Amino acid sequence: MTTFTEADKTYRTIVEAPGRELSAAFDAARSVSSIDMNGTDITHAILLRLKAFFQCQEQIKTNLGKIYAAPASDFFVETVCFFLKVVLEKLDASLAVASEKNIVRRQGSMRPDISIWKNGKVIAAIECKTQLGWNRDGWLKDFEEREKLLSNKFQNAYLFLLVMTGSNWPGFGNDERVGKQFFVLLNNVWPIRFEPSNVANAIANPIEGLFQNILNLARQG
Repeated sequence: MTTFTEADKTYRTIVEAPGRELSAAFDAARSVSSIDMNGTDITHAILLRLKAFFQCQEQIKTNLGKIYAAPASDFFVETVCFFLKVVLEKLDASLAVASEKNIVRRQGSMRPDISIWKNGKVIAAIECKTQLGWNRDGWLKDFEEREKLLSNKFQNAYLFLLVMTGSNWPGFGNDERVGKQFFVLLNNVWPIRFEPSNVANAIANPIEGLFQNILNLARQG
């Protein structure tokens, strides 16, 4: 007689797969021969990985009668961290990438979603948001407070804001920091609706620009 433990074995293997396959994914990404920092290939890859996540969540909701999908925020951070790590390994091996690491060794200190380090010092950090509709009136104040916290510890460190989609909030408007310090990957669409055939219209600010700015900061330092 089949038991639930036996019946669930295949699905358990699939649940383990992302962690198990991460090293292979890194090897595959590292095999890319050249990186076009003026293109959108990295942005494209990130959006397709996010699309896969949202498609998986939709299937889970359908099968379980679940109302809300699992939060995408952690997956977004992990995906950006993955590609940033590969890019910096290839283009500037002096830089190290960390996620949710305290900027100083003290409990309660600032822990950026992603931080970039050189010689034991933070040179840049990225705050990642899936969208800003929930905080459309307060995000700028929150960002500037975190920017000040970072500069108090590392004077020349630069804080970036990366938003997954412009859907459900009014966007950055005409702020001169857009494409320099503020980035939003998608126009008014969620990743599950992203179609590779419509890349030019879907992408707002390619992440290549953010990665290039980090490389420039490292060279200035």
